[in-house]
Amino acid sequence: MSNESDYILGTDQTELQRLKLQHDLWKDHLVRLWDKSNLQQAHSVLELGCGPGFTTEDLSKYLNHKSKITAVDISGSFLSYLDSRKIPGVKTHNSFIEKLSLDKKDFDFAFCRWLMIFVPDINKAVHQIHQHLKPGAIFALQEYISYDSFSIAPDAPIMKKVVDAIFKSWMDQGGFPNQGRRLPMVLEKVGFEVIEIEPIARVCRPHEPLWQWPETFFQSFIPRLVQTGYLSITDQKEFFKTWEQLKETRGAFCMAPTVVNIIAKKR
Repeated sequence: MSNESDYILGTDQTELQRLKLQHDLWKDHLVRLWDKSNLQQAHSVLELGCGPGFTTEDLSKYLNHKSKITAVDISGSFLSYLDSRKIPGVKTHNSFIEKLSLDKKDFDFAFCRWLMIFVPDINKAVHQIHQHLKPGAIFALQEYISYDSFSIAPDAPIMKKVVDAIFKSWMDQGGFPNQGRRLPMVLEKVGFEVIEIEPIARVCRPHEPLWQWPETFFQSFIPRLVQTGYLSITDQKEFFKTWEQLKETRGAFCMAPTVVNIIAKKR
């Protein structure tokens, strides 16, 4: 099974490079979540939505290559890329999360990042994850909680138009950018105890490395929004003109979409 078309930003070499950059820029926050989740104690880890495996590699290193990791994704090409890297203790599985069915049903840790925002049925997805964990296992998530907070200063109407278009395009494909708002209640309903909910708000400025995160995303996704009719070519030109002006404006900044860390335990 290969579902490249289900990746909103595709799976080509450009997206591979963007995902690596994104991972590197968010790594500190990721490791902090793992520390707080006591991941060090895990012997078998279920990584959901692993993509090309940049997180998978760091998971293996974090666990000193002593734990078994099952990395799940819908992209056959990304999984092939991950397999080619021969990371110790890692095996891959091609599946939608809602259809996940592994022989192993006693993982002691599950993790996902920016996955649930693209899942149409999070109730079913969380249920399937719950079925693959042993009692007391930890499920740690890092998802958007307020994509609407994505903004720039000084403000410009075109930024809101672009964010609204991104939001609508994800919704039309069955996703929900603010899934972090829904997840705690879904987790509790399915059989998890939510231990912690912690927001992450980040600001990036033109001269800082984090600036590359929104910039590379816009460079990749805005043309796709034009191709699919969510934005016009005029909108695209106006946005990138505004973005370039922003980079030359002293004191300007971009507010990244607010993320939430969620730590839950299977009851």
